[in-house]
Amino acid sequence: MHFPLQKVYEFFYFLYENNMPITPSPFALKKRSLLKELGPNIVDLTISSPMQAGISLDIADDLRYLAENPGWQFKAPDACGQICARKAIATYMQCDENDIFITSSSSESYSVLFQVFCKKGDCILTPVPGYPLIDTLAELAELNTHPYFLKPNKDHWEIDLDSLDSAPPNAKILLLIAPHNPTGHIPSKKEFEHILQFCEKNKLALIIDGVFYAYGPSYEIPHEYKVPIFFLDGLSKTAGLPHVKVGWINAIVPEKKNIYDALEYVLDSQLNCSYLSQALCARVLPRVEEFQQRLIERLKTSRVWLGDYFSKMGAEIIPSAGGWYQSFYFPGADDEELCLRLLKENKILTNPGFLFDFDDGWLVCSLLYYP
Repeated sequence: MHFPLQKVYEFFYFLYENNMPITPSPFALKKRSLLKELGPNIVDLTISSPMQAGISLDIADDLRYLAENPGWQFKAPDACGQICARKAIATYMQCDENDIFITSSSSESYSVLFQVFCKKGDCILTPVPGYPLIDTLAELAELNTHPYFLKPNKDHWEIDLDSLDSAPPNAKILLLIAPHNPTGHIPSKKEFEHILQFCEKNKLALIIDGVFYAYGPSYEIPHEYKVPIFFLDGLSKTAGLPHVKVGWINAIVPEKKNIYDALEYVLDSQLNCSYLSQALCARVLPRVEEFQQRLIERLKTSRVWLGDYFSKMGAEIIPSAGGWYQSFYFPGADDEELCLRLLKENKILTNPGFLFDFDDGWLVCSLLYYP
C-alpha cells in the first residue's frame, strides 16, 4: 500500500507533536531480540555488500596516486560528469562517452529521470515482487507507482505481460530491473520486444536498472523501437564500492537533443558526484574484471550450497538467472514465522518475502555469504 507524500509528512509530524517514538513492527522487535540474544555468531544471509563477505577491490594505490597527482581537482565543472570518468564508463559499457551521464548513485539516476519525464502525480510502472526503495523514491518525487508482475514458471521467472494492460493513462516510465532484485529474472527476447512495443504504443520511457548486469548472462536490448531507454549502473555493484558514490545513466534514445538538454539541466542543478569519486572511477573500471570473477565464483558456490540446504528443508527453488539473491518458497509457511524460527533454531538470518511484496511463504537470501 502506497501513501501520498503529504500523508507521510502528516504521520511523522503527528509523532513529533505528540512526542511518540516510531515503534518497529512485532516482527522487527522479535528479530532484534533474537539477534541480541544470539550474539554475532550467526549465518547472515541478508548481507548486501561484497565487502561484508570479505571480497573487496583494493583502491589504496589509486588514492595514493590521486594524492600525488592532484590535477584532477582543477578540471572545469561538467554537469554530465568529468570526461575521464565518462570515457572509462563508455569503454566499460562499450558505448559512446557522449551518451553517459554521471550521478552519485542509482537512486540519484532514478530521481533525475523522474524529474525529466514526470510531473507531480504521474505514475511509474514497477515490477512486483521488487525492491522497496523504488516506491520510496517515487513517493519522495510525489509520483505514484503501479505494479506489473513477475511470476514463477517451473524453472524460471517470467513477466506477466498481460499485467501491463492495467497501466493507468498517466504512466510515464516503465521500470525494468535486469537481473531483477530479488528473483534474478532476466528478460527473454520475447519479453523485451513486448515491453518495447508497449512503451512505444503508450509513449513511455524505459528505465533498465542493470546494476547486477555483470553477475548474470549478458543480454542485448533491441534498438529498432522509437523508445527512449536509460540503462543504469554504478560502482556500488560493478566494483563493490558503494561508498565511492558513482552511478551513471547510459542513454539510448532516438532523438537526443531535447532529452540530453533536459538531463544536463537537471544534473547541472545538483552536481552531486565529487571529482575525487569520478577520478577513482576512471582508474578502477579498467581493472574490475578480476574482482567480478572472484565474486561470480562466490555466487556460484553459495547458490549450490544454499540450494542444497533449503531444498532439504522442503523449499521449492526457482533458480535466479543473475544478481546475488536467491528466493526460496516454502508452501503453506508463514514467512515471518519461518524467518524467526530459522534464526532461533539454526542461527540463520534471512529476509522474509513480505519485504519484497512476495506472497506468503517466501524467503530471500543473499548469495554473498559462504561459511
